[in-house]
Amino acid sequence: MLRAMFAGVSGLKVHQTRLDVIGNNIANVNTAGYKASRATFQEMLSQTIRGATAPTDARGGSNPLQVGLGVQLGSIDVKHTQGNTQTTGYGTDLAIEGDGFFVLGEGENRVYTRAGIFGLDNGTEGNLVSLVNGQRVLGYKADQDGIIDPNGPLQSLYISAMETITPKATDRVYFGGNLDSRTTPGTNVPRTIQVYDSRGGQHTLEIGLTYQGENTWAWTAKWQVVSNRIPVSEAGDIVSGQEYTVEHNDDLWELKNGNGTVAVSQDGVQWRVGNNPNAGYQFEFVGALEAGSTVIVSQDSGSLLLTQTQTLQQNGTIKFNENGIIKQVNGSQITFNPANSQAMEIDLDFTQFTQYADTFTGKFLSQNGYTSGALESFAIDQNGVIVGSFSNGLTRPLGQIALAKFANPGGLLRSGSTMFVESANSGTAQIASAGVPGYGTISPGALEMSNVDLGEEFTEMIITQRGFQANSRIITTSDEILAELVNLKR
Repeated sequence: MLRAMFAGVSGLKVHQTRLDVIGNNIANVNTAGYKASRATFQEMLSQTIRGATAPTDARGGSNPLQVGLGVQLGSIDVKHTQGNTQTTGYGTDLAIEGDGFFVLGEGENRVYTRAGIFGLDNGTEGNLVSLVNGQRVLGYKADQDGIIDPNGPLQSLYISAMETITPKATDRVYFGGNLDSRTTPGTNVPRTIQVYDSRGGQHTLEIGLTYQGENTWAWTAKWQVVSNRIPVSEAGDIVSGQEYTVEHNDDLWELKNGNGTVAVSQDGVQWRVGNNPNAGYQFEFVGALEAGSTVIVSQDSGSLLLTQTQTLQQNGTIKFNENGIIKQVNGSQITFNPANSQAMEIDLDFTQFTQYADTFTGKFLSQNGYTSGALESFAIDQNGVIVGSFSNGLTRPLGQIALAKFANPGGLLRSGSTMFVESANSGTAQIASAGVPGYGTISPGALEMSNVDLGEEFTEMIITQRGFQANSRIITTSDEILAELVNLKR
């Protein structure tokens, strides 16, 4: 009877523990990234009353006689099944579709979580942190060219408001379309393109295409150098929209038209209109001023703009075969020297031109230079790559989120705040970038919800409650029998 009573007590204890586990699951039914647990039981040691006997020639053997001493807790397992994904609309909220864990760090400490409730802190670098416990999200930081090394060390990811794209000088320009084979020889078709120097300054190039007959086109290049707009009250003898010639004699720069000299400068910067020394204004050239150049002066809202067109010495030819397919390009590089930047060498790619008896569609397609840009916004893609959008219209990777997986995720140890740490039976974290097979992909703007199944939990609660009641009846019945024994003395 005492054995039965203590067996009932052990049953009460384990059922109470199981109810604690169920209660914790239900309490976390709306906790993002929470993984439900289950409690399992196992029997305690049994008391052997009589051992087993082997059979003989005369009689059979007998089985052992054992009385169990109760029940004990077998395990509390964490169910690492995928939870439902819920869209939140917050760009830094992330959910994992797969088996991986986010890696968070505080110094040398590492914790792992499925709760991707992230945001930026107010530090100077704008660290990407968990809003649950403030620890930093770890991953791989991109270099200045946007290249990410997934084999590099883990770093804290940040999105700095001071992030910029440095200028890149144009070194290749692409053309395409059709050059009409029915074009009259001698016809020139200009095409204007915008290129960038090493400081991000923008320059206008004009590529002229002239049909020479016999399936051959000639190309020439001109460079427009534009000054700053300078406010003036009077333009003097300069007429807006007219062309003027720049001449240089004995350190004297002159701006001339058909009527003679209309402006004079001693150093190429300070121009004096006519003979009036008080009617001066400045032109600050982007490029080097060259004698013999043609300039056009325009006036806009009281400002003067001097546009200098220099004909570059480079030229070449484009030849097609009888089928209208490009056959040969002779000369395809131009060079010029913008002021305050490195000399530019640009390859002209005409290989996408065709020459059919069809509408002329030849045009400038693209170029590979750009000006500087400041970070305006960012987004995170399915591979965990943080992509920044810059003011110059370009995008560039800023970093990539890392994920961890374990040989036995059930062996991870809960550390609070929906976080896990390694244990002796979980295995060492294997780190890789998001998107790698086996680790999972990222769902930006969403969170993984708890994987608690309320229907299952309530069913388990009923079973546990009935088990607790049954064990309490064992104690009550044992007590009544003990009371009968005591009453025998009467």
